[in-house]
Amino acid sequence: MTAIDILTKAKNGGYAIGAFNVAGIETLKAVVGTAKELQSPVILEASDGEVKYVGIKELAYLVKIQKEETGLPLLLNLDHGKDFETCKQAIEAGFDYIHFDGSNLPVAENIATAKEVVKLAHAHAIPVEGEIDHIQGSSSDRTKEDPRTIQQGGLYTDPEKAQKFVEQTGVDVFAGFIGNLHGIYAQEIRLDLNLLAQIEAALPHTFLSLHGGSGVNEEDIKKAVKTNVVKINVNSELRVAYKMTLQATLNATNEIAIYKLTTQAIEEVKKVVARKIRLFGSEGKI
Repeated sequence: MTAIDILTKAKNGGYAIGAFNVAGIETLKAVVGTAKELQSPVILEASDGEVKYVGIKELAYLVKIQKEETGLPLLLNLDHGKDFETCKQAIEAGFDYIHFDGSNLPVAENIATAKEVVKLAHAHAIPVEGEIDHIQGSSSDRTKEDPRTIQQGGLYTDPEKAQKFVEQTGVDVFAGFIGNLHGIYAQEIRLDLNLLAQIEAALPHTFLSLHGGSGVNEEDIKKAVKTNVVKINVNSELRVAYKMTLQATLNATNEIAIYKLTTQAIEEVKKVVARKIRLFGSEGKI
């Protein structure tokens, strides 16, 4: 199936696909291994930093091998591609999905660049995700800050502006800001579900994506999925599980073989992925 087929199946089936960031062979094995065990489609994605660390071609080949060996519907996504050239490189490398994030650009430049990304991606039958409002927070660390403070500093998505953006650019997937944040905070994050419903009504033929799936109230997640969100990003919870487990392992042993030291960390990441897959409703949907 194509990426659009996989997203359409999720929308029609009333579930969302987890988009899990991978930063190397360890997290890749964790996500793919869990997807195989739970028979769930997944999106493997890499941000700019992760792409530079692994290598854009290397990552594409690693995922290609996993597809061939498992037969799973795995999609490789460029997460928060900041410019046309980066998106072009990902398309040429064999990525299945492109997220162009021009939210920090002037509106006209965001629209113009998104249109060019869409034109190239669609020529390769690849869907494009876009956004107009910068989603606050960071997946690089944890903070004790109250998420409401950060939420108040961002501009929540205007459904009418979202509709115009989609019409002008032709993006297939829209990522809105409804209170979702990148990162993990002292309190769980709550979403503006009424706003999400308005965005969904304004974009009935567009897939919806939710960024910042770590630390969000689970009932809000379930309701978001019922409001046609078909893709939910998870990164911070994976990073925390990996780091904390690896740190405990290093403190408890004199072992020096890296592949032995990361075994338990991979298992803990798998637990997070499994919990999210079940929450999103995609288990057994292959």
